[in-house]
Amino acid sequence: MEFYDNHQVAIEVDNDGVNRYVAKVFGWMFLGLILTALSTFFIVVGIQFSTAFAQMIASLSQLIFVVFIAQVLLVGYISVRVEKMNPSTAVILFLLYAITNGFTVGLFALLYAGSVIVTAFAITAVSFGVMAVYGLKTNQDLTKMGNLLRMGLIGLIILSVVNIFMGNSALDFLICLAGLVIFLGLTAHDTKKIKSHYAQVSLSGDVRLANNLAIIGALSLYLNFINLFMFILRLMTGGRR
Repeated sequence: MEFYDNHQVAIEVDNDGVNRYVAKVFGWMFLGLILTALSTFFIVVGIQFSTAFAQMIASLSQLIFVVFIAQVLLVGYISVRVEKMNPSTAVILFLLYAITNGFTVGLFALLYAGSVIVTAFAITAVSFGVMAVYGLKTNQDLTKMGNLLRMGLIGLIILSVVNIFMGNSALDFLICLAGLVIFLGLTAHDTKKIKSHYAQVSLSGDVRLANNLAIIGALSLYLNFINLFMFILRLMTGGRR
């Protein structure tokens, strides 16, 4: 299999190595999703069975914006320090993010019926899987598409913040649609990028970098899955939050 570096020089890598590396990245992603699901389940069940726990979560929910900022900073720190970070530190930070994200998802899940959440998760899993397979199989260069999608994501975040104050339901619906398109595209882009990561580390032979890039890849896919789930859930319920 051929990859190309930044100077468009062909690099030969073995298919078995690529498959093992991709499997490793998806393994980390699924572990992150499992931890988030367990954390979410703990919060939802705890609220139903303990008044004191429910009151504590209600108090913490006032700090949801602080939690969100902390999560963003954590993701940024992992991304910036990827080449220098100890692999065990990268793993711990990724798993910590997945667990704390269960708090955010848990508060979100309380707004919807269980059957709706299950259906949204199933749709998310199928959609994510289709785009991930496309990203793995396509020979097209998705770099430009990825750059455009990330620019669109910045605009989407700005619109979402503005709409918190406007409360426009029509705009909220359009934001959900745009978010769905953006994260489906990013799933394909980030999956293909994982293969490029393998080409990079196969040249350098840097085991630490290989492990850290695997965590970065898993984090990217994890974020795409979670955001897809959130937007699909909101679309299924008419954009209600």
